[in-house]
Amino acid sequence: MTQPYGAQTPGWLDRAVIGATSRLPNNWLGLRLAIGLRRVVTLRIPGDSGLDVVRWGLRMRLHPRRNGCEKGALFTPQMYEADERKALFAEIDKARVESRPFVFIDIGANVGLFSFLVASHAGPMAKIVAIEPEPENLRRLRFNIAANDGIPIHVVPLVLGETAGTMALTVGRHDRGGTYARPLTAEDDADASLTKIECRPLLSVLRQEEITSIDALKIDVEGAEDQILIPFFRGAEESLWPKFLIIEDAHSSWNKDLFSALAQYGYATTARTKLNVMMRRQAG
Repeated sequence: MTQPYGAQTPGWLDRAVIGATSRLPNNWLGLRLAIGLRRVVTLRIPGDSGLDVVRWGLRMRLHPRRNGCEKGALFTPQMYEADERKALFAEIDKARVESRPFVFIDIGANVGLFSFLVASHAGPMAKIVAIEPEPENLRRLRFNIAANDGIPIHVVPLVLGETAGTMALTVGRHDRGGTYARPLTAEDDADASLTKIECRPLLSVLRQEEITSIDALKIDVEGAEDQILIPFFRGAEESLWPKFLIIEDAHSSWNKDLFSALAQYGYATTARTKLNVMMRRQAG
């Protein structure tokens, strides 16, 4: 990440493969073909190197190894979270009609692709808070922010949880998107290689960021969604409850039934995708 944007442009073969995969239809066959073709590029890239491309009108360096979301955005941007993207853009359009900023909270931002999607459509009429703890993901996120002057994304380098404290970070071995936080143990004190990250409740972070309303909130934190959202709704004033939610469906890892709790707060499911559930707060 020491080289500026533009120093790692794809070669002619990389461009040909990326051009082909980015035009494939968003269906099962298109994805199967993309998986086969993209190996031509990923096998040639040394280590965790990235390629500089333009995605959704924004300049980005994407690393196709050990991060599934970056791989998807690099080779098949037309397929990346297509249903979620359509729903978010519709929410942004509502805010634009009302001539007000669009407020988006990206919890478990990874390298910030959801944040960049929102920024690509909302432009400067947005306030985006990307919350991510993993140091390498943060470096990549900040690099791509710096490559796009004036992009309205603010980074918060934290773990979120029910209470304030410190947690240990375990990085996904095969996919950085699988990184998760866990409570510290007595043995962790002697482990100098362990990454320790500050943990704070969501409501505390939102107040620090002077957020007074939320148009949309996306959360993907490897099974800790209930530990973050349920305490938030218990403590937050109703005016701060998000209008629209995108939640990774990790219910098998939850200690509490998050979907039932959200239903009690007036949320109803509007759509389900392969990984996520989209919910909207009902009027009244």
